[in-house]
Amino acid sequence: MTTALTRVAAKATADRKLRFTSLAHLLTPPFLAETWRMLNKKGAPGVDGETVEDYEAHREEGILDLHARVRGKRYQAPPVRRVEIPKGDGTGRVRGLGIPTIEDRLLQAAVARILTAVYDPVFLECSYGYRPKRSAHDAVRQGNYSRILRGKEREDWWTH
Repeated sequence: MTTALTRVAAKATADRKLRFTSLAHLLTPPFLAETWRMLNKKGAPGVDGETVEDYEAHREEGILDLHARVRGKRYQAPPVRRVEIPKGDGTGRVRGLGIPTIEDRLLQAAVARILTAVYDPVFLECSYGYRPKRSAHDAVRQGNYSRILRGKEREDWWTH
């Protein structure tokens, strides 16, 4: 985590009522480059057809251009490519999947890092939904553990 992001997380932790008016100053070219290194690069190309390898070839210029457009309020998210993939349940049904462009994935991941630093410290420890390194399985395990500690019988677990 970058120093500026660490400071934001510390402020969010120290004062739960603090309201951040702007976090755009955190979206710097070095921050975007760091996010690029963390990004899952196995995704399919978006509507523009640009692959991860294509973006990597001009990454420095691409990041500077993306930063300039975001800071100048000229960035407009491109359309998301829709594909249908089989559900895998043997019924032949499909589900829709949206595939953003590589550049849009980068920006989404950078914004998600910032918002996670702001909001994750103020979530309760018992909150599991959409949080890094937490899953529904963890929530179920915690629920079972809590029930055992309270001495609840198996038959009445849903009532208390």
